[in-house]
Amino acid sequence: MSKRFTVLVVDDEDSTRSFLHAVLTVEGYNCQLADSLEAAEILLRQSRIDLALVDLYLGTANGLNVLDLLKVIQPQCKCVVMTAHATVETVARSLSGGALEYLSKPLLIDDLLALVRRVQSARPSLTEEIASEEPFPETAIVGRSAKMLEVYRAIARVAASNASVLITGASGTGKELVARAIHAHSARAQKPFIPINCGAFSETLLESELFGYEKGAFTGADSNHPGLFEAAHGGTIFLDEISETKTGFQVNLLRAVQEQQVRRVGSNKYIPIDVRILAASNCDLEALIQAGAFREDLYYRLSVVTIHLPTLAERREDIPPLIHHFLKRSNARSKRHIQITSEAVQSLSSMLWPGNVRELENFIERLAIFCASGEIGVADVEREAVSKRQPHTPAVAGNGPAPTLQEMERQHILRVLQEAEGNKSKAARALGIERKTLYEKARRLGIDLQANRR
Repeated sequence: MSKRFTVLVVDDEDSTRSFLHAVLTVEGYNCQLADSLEAAEILLRQSRIDLALVDLYLGTANGLNVLDLLKVIQPQCKCVVMTAHATVETVARSLSGGALEYLSKPLLIDDLLALVRRVQSARPSLTEEIASEEPFPETAIVGRSAKMLEVYRAIARVAASNASVLITGASGTGKELVARAIHAHSARAQKPFIPINCGAFSETLLESELFGYEKGAFTGADSNHPGLFEAAHGGTIFLDEISETKTGFQVNLLRAVQEQQVRRVGSNKYIPIDVRILAASNCDLEALIQAGAFREDLYYRLSVVTIHLPTLAERREDIPPLIHHFLKRSNARSKRHIQITSEAVQSLSSMLWPGNVRELENFIERLAIFCASGEIGVADVEREAVSKRQPHTPAVAGNGPAPTLQEMERQHILRVLQEAEGNKSKAARALGIERKTLYEKARRLGIDLQANRR
């Protein structure tokens, strides 16, 4: 290990600087320390630095300013940004600003050292990034779990390209939010972002909505009508529930993706378009391909990059920040100042959320609406849980074997259906999911929805 490889640690916390100095020195690296932007600038002007580990928040200063210093003083120096408060915006700002990588605190020694070694042996081209001078807009994506950090990194990496992205994940996990974040962090941010739910239209209507139609193309077409692809020129189209489309429509969509041109219904003329296409599905598209329900060539065109969103059960540590985020947003809408106790947050964190983030958001909204005291407590949570038949059982309880998540989800849906007296629309609303998603879950879990038809 060469001692000539120098690492600069820029962090306003004494404990972090001491920890990193001890770890890096033991490994044979030359480590220099700075507790402020000003101290970092002095060191950068005094000696060559190979790698800078920079905290994103330096008291009242911004760690991204260190990136600006590096570009001017030592452009060859690699930079890694560190923070305990990870959001899609901070990741995107860091990577677009020229950072090689992003580390979440508390730091893991093995990950840190592996990264330092990689930087030491990396080719210069690995750190080349396109920097954006425009500030990134805020998004509604919330989460600091390891799985969400991977999502943030993926968004930041893919945003600058024009690659098609397939976003997968269960219903209610926030696929449209990811699509909006990709668009907002791209060069197309000032152009239109047009979402369309493919499952909400018949094949014929979807084709005319997306591709447009000519006057006289069908009964009622009394004028030329540009489609959404034309309306989104220069921007992004988000095709949600792409799995719901028919193979006939998929042929025309493939041409739009592949050739960047569309043909209106009733016309022989192709119109060039400049549109980035993002798609989403809560189904296994590869399984649909095997069943002949989805075109393989379209799948590969749409999934140049795939971003998978975890369920809320896979990122339980994100439930408390999500609760506070949704409550803050509810307060802003209603101009109220509802608070929530830590015990209530803990109680909510122990509950099952088969509808994922969307269900949690709806639940918090109801708690805020019916809160009369100004503070949501455990009693409020339990009362609402009983009202909505939300299972209020910790992950491990009792002496017997714990039921599987699938069985608990099944029982929860059955209870909601019973409360809704078999009304599928009412049950779906109570679950915080779409009616179509309720049917999908019923098929997967073996629930007979015809037993109480309504």
